[in-house]
Amino acid sequence: MIKISLRRGVRLAVAVVTLGYASPALAQKVTTVPDLTGKQVLEQMANQGAGGVSGDAIAVATAAEIATAPFGTSSGGFVFKLDPATGLLARTTTSFGPAFVERALTAGEGKVSVGATFSSTNYDKLSDFSLTNLPLGSVTSGSAIVSGTTTGNFKISSQTLALSGAVGVAPKVDIGVVVPLVTVKLSGISSFVNGNGVVGRLVETNNKFFGVGDIAALAKFRVLKFKGPDVPDPGGAAINVVMRLPTGDRDNLRGLGVTRTLGSFVVSFGKGPLKPHGSVGFEYWNKAVDVPGDHLKNQFQFNGGVEIVAAPKLTILADVLGQRVLGAGPVELGAVTPVAGIGATAAQALVFADGSLNKVTFIPGMKVNLIGKMVLSLNAIVTMSNNGLHAKVTPVAGLNLTK
Repeated sequence: MIKISLRRGVRLAVAVVTLGYASPALAQKVTTVPDLTGKQVLEQMANQGAGGVSGDAIAVATAAEIATAPFGTSSGGFVFKLDPATGLLARTTTSFGPAFVERALTAGEGKVSVGATFSSTNYDKLSDFSLTNLPLGSVTSGSAIVSGTTTGNFKISSQTLALSGAVGVAPKVDIGVVVPLVTVKLSGISSFVNGNGVVGRLVETNNKFFGVGDIAALAKFRVLKFKGPDVPDPGGAAINVVMRLPTGDRDNLRGLGVTRTLGSFVVSFGKGPLKPHGSVGFEYWNKAVDVPGDHLKNQFQFNGGVEIVAAPKLTILADVLGQRVLGAGPVELGAVTPVAGIGATAAQALVFADGSLNKVTFIPGMKVNLIGKMVLSLNAIVTMSNNGLHAKVTPVAGLNLTK
């Protein structure tokens, strides 16, 4: 639900003049406006004299961060292969595999794994701006009543439950699917202060948007095996393909509304307790995502890490994930066309600058074999750098079962 002092689009010029002489915002009566999308809520909270552009920028930045956030790999923690010496299935690696970066090993023909991963993120910054006292735009005019600035205090969070499944359809081929269920929570308040120092506009919201995010279909093809015996597996190289479908509602901040296809080259190796892995890839988007001032399209990814076999039932993990979303970024204050008819001479709002959205995260964690072939994973996604919407730390927990 969003509460606003005036409905958007009702004679903005008259509204600005009226609000210029209004009593302080805390004494104003508010009106309930139901059934708005997340994007519409944010546009209502932005500076209306600047066309609500800042709200659109925040909405796209939120959707982009949620849609491109890593979720746990669907690969099972146990990898098997027929041991020719015994004629029995044997584990080909003593580790339980990475949590967020793929390795070259495939599960084995007929092997099935299912899993669930939960992450909870409380965002605190948009580019270099804090979500507290976030500038939402300004208008310049010869009239003090029309001139003014809008600021906001936001709380934006997301929770994602990613349900996954994978199967080895051939000795060197795995396929899988990940279905993310996403909840976005948006609360906050914004206020407009005119040139006379009077609070002329107040917007308050407390909303929740829940549904399916962008579903992923996965396929991994092992193309190379390093020299050595089959057990333990010496590692090798693989091609990994991930297609993200536009099933998440962009207007409610759960997806980008485009089909994305990632192709990456994966390498992993190591026979002892230390097992490095890494990948590099390019994600193609079937169309651009329009943003205020520019557009987003396509992404580079580069990842690396290590698995450390600390005990027979414990694997320690450390991954570094790098992403570069092309086309635009970061978000900054820029000049926009003011709304006509209110006497404004200039306006500023949050827009995407030329460049790219760049993210580097460090993900420490562990995998523990609880019982049988069930593995518990505990991780933390730590932001090293990010010029989009981001949080400092995101905790992640998951369960995986191999059959």
